This record gives sequence, structure tokens and C-alpha cells, in this order.
Amino acid sequence: MIKKFVFYLLLSLIITSCSTAPKESVIKTQVLQKIPKDEFIGVTEIGTISVVNNYKKSFIVAAPDHKKFSEFSTYFQLGILAAKEKYQIENEVNFVSQESLDLKEANQNFLIGPISSELVNKIDGLLVNNRALLLNDSRENFSISLSEKSQNKALSDYLSNKAVNRIGFIEDASIEKDKKSFKNIWFNDEKDAITIEVGENPTERIENFLDVSESKDRFNLIDKASFSKVEFVPRSRKDFEQIVIFPEDLNRLYEIASLVRFNYGLDYEIFSFTSDFSQKIDSNEISLHDISLIDHTYENKFGYDLTKSRSFCLGFDAMLISFAIANEVNGEIRGLLGIYEIDSEKLTSKSYIN
Repeated sequence: MIKKFVFYLLLSLIITSCSTAPKESVIKTQVLQKIPKDEFIGVTEIGTISVVNNYKKSFIVAAPDHKKFSEFSTYFQLGILAAKEKYQIENEVNFVSQESLDLKEANQNFLIGPISSELVNKIDGLLVNNRALLLNDSRENFSISLSEKSQNKALSDYLSNKAVNRIGFIEDASIEKDKKSFKNIWFNDEKDAITIEVGENPTERIENFLDVSESKDRFNLIDKASFSKVEFVPRSRKDFEQIVIFPEDLNRLYEIASLVRFNYGLDYEIFSFTSDFSQKIDSNEISLHDISLIDHTYENKFGYDLTKSRSFCLGFDAMLISFAIANEVNGEIRGLLGIYEIDSEKLTSKSYIN
């Protein structure tokens, strides 16, 4: 009888212990709050919210062929490893060729990539949302990319928050239509704009655009008719306060912005997208002409070398966002490329305005 009692007591203790033991697979969702700033102020410090690394499997990174895309791949992988070190991510990270990606293995772990738009389209929707981050624009699965999409959202949100309905566009005559996607978005929202194209000698065109030439003509008439000295400062037009420049390259951006400022356009907010630039940014020119750049163009490890910085930042953010998704961290995550909003259903991103 005593032996039976001891046996049942031990069995009861074993059952109770098993039923009350914490389950490793259960991940508690944690939500980060928004920060009301458009400029880069630093990356999110996930460690400050006491994230427990409940995700125990590997991260599989489907990277492009290193021989064909050597510079991109080098800095992209450096970004991945930099984020792994910064956030003390203990999970194994395996780099594989995106062309030889094994979807079965990916589904058993967390997939980062591929980057190729063709491959993304091919596998989009075939993976569980909280176990994959594709690195080109997708419809079904979570994704981040280097496209102009996040830059357009950044400026759209900024202007919307300021209730702006009329702006100015200055375009290089040689620039292609697909590099002016924000303009299409603006007009599709039935908002107003004044647009000019500038060629080899943009000075006169910008004078007319700002209505400064008309002021100068009136001054000349008054000056000739007056016997005393006439003090005169031309006034630029006041029916919009923001100007978006679509330049052929960075040097052209500096030239056009300087002409706006030279022609008494000192109070305008001047914006430019940088997704198509590959040159190094001259921070002195940007500061001198007070240009707001929409991208990751602040001083970071490769901040002003746009080609290297883009690759590094994509890798860093891909690792950061993937780690957050795998561990059920929702809300606002700030990376090097931009600001991300994560919940169980969607991931949106917008660039910084610096």
C-alpha cells in the first residue's frame, strides 16, 4: 500500500512539473512605440526592451552571386554580420547562393532574401510571414528593398502631415520618367504643382519659375523713372513653400539648388531623392544650399559613399528586422535605411529625411 502511494505521488509530481514548465516555442509579442521624427537619430536598441531570444533556429541568407556582384555582396554581408554582432544575435547565420536556394530548408528556418526581383516574384507567398523577409518588393511576404517606394512614402507622409497641397517641381530635361515616380503619386492624389524643366542654361528658367524675372523688370522701369536711389529686393513667389528637384546627378542638384537660393528663394524647403545616385555626397554643398535628402544619407559607417552604404545598410536592416520578426517584436523599428512598422499582417518602411 505504501509503495503504491509513493508511486502515485511521484507520478503526480511528474505530471504537475510537465504541465507547468514554460514552453520555449511560445513567444510573447512586444511592441515598440513610434518616435515623431523624420531624420535619423540612431538605430533601435532592441536590447533595451529585454527581448528574450526565443527563436532558436538559423537565419538563411540568400545572397546574389559574389562573382557578379562582388562589391554589393561584400558590403551587404558586412551589414548582416555588423547587426548580428551589435544585437548579440546567437542564432547561426548561413549564407547561400540565391540561385541555389532550397525552399524546404528555408521553411524550416528564417529566410532573408533573395534580392533578385525575378526570384522574389517566384517565391512570394510560398513562405510563412513570420519566417521570411524578402529583399525586393513583394505582395504577400514581408519585404524591404532599395527601391524608391520607401522614399516616396517618406516625402508623402511629411507633406501630408504639414497639410501641403501645392508644391514646385524642377526637373532636368534629360531625366527619365521612371525616376520621377513621386510626381505621379502627387498628381494621382489630385494635388497641385508648378513644374518646369531645365536644360543646359537653367538660370533664366528658374528666375521665371520663381517669378523673380518679373520683379526685376518692374524694378528696372521704376529705377529709370526715379531720380533717387531705389532700394530693391525681388520677392520669389509665395503660392508654394516646398520644391522637389529631380536632377540628373548630384552636381546638377547642387547647381539647381544654388540657383533657387541665389534667386531669392531662401525660404523654400528643397527636397531631392537619392535612390539613383552613386556618387559620394558633398556634405558642404548640401549644407550650403540647405537641401533635405531622402535616403540613408547621414554620416554613418559608409554614409556619404552611396553605393557601399546602400549595400551595408540593406544587410544591417535585413538582419535587424528579421531578428525582430522572428522574436515577435512589433511596432516601430529604426534601422540604417529607414523606419519600419511591423505587425503580424504587414511590414511598411519609409526613408529618413536628413
